[in-house]
Amino acid sequence: MSSSSKETSKPTAEGYLNKLYTDLYHLVNSVEKGSGSELTVRLRNVESDISNFKETLKAIPDIGVEEGKQRRQIAALYKQIEVKDELLESLSTFSLEAALRKPNEKPSEQPRSGSEDK
Repeated sequence: MSSSSKETSKPTAEGYLNKLYTDLYHLVNSVEKGSGSELTVRLRNVESDISNFKETLKAIPDIGVEEGKQRRQIAALYKQIEVKDELLESLSTFSLEAALRKPNEKPSEQPRSGSEDK
C-alpha cells in the first residue's frame, strides 16, 4: 500500500537532485567516451533535471522571501523573546505580600491571622 502512494506522490527536490547527479555522472561518462548521439541525450536529461529542480525549489514556502524581510522577522522574534524574559524576571521578583501591603505599612506591622487577634 505504501509503495503505491509513493508512486503517485510528486517528486521532491531531493529526488530531482539525485536524478540530476546521476544524469551528470552519465553525461561525464559520455563525454569521456566521445559518443555524440548519447552525449546529446544526456545533456538534454541534465537540462531537464535542472529545470525541474529549480521549479521544485521555487515551490518551497518562503524560499523566495528576500533576506531583508527574513532578518526583520528574526529581529522581531528576538524582541519578543527579550520582552518575555523581562516579564519572567519581573514575575520572579514579584512578592504577593508586598503587593497586598498598605502603602505606609511596614512588614512587621502587618496584621496576622490566627490566635493573636482574639
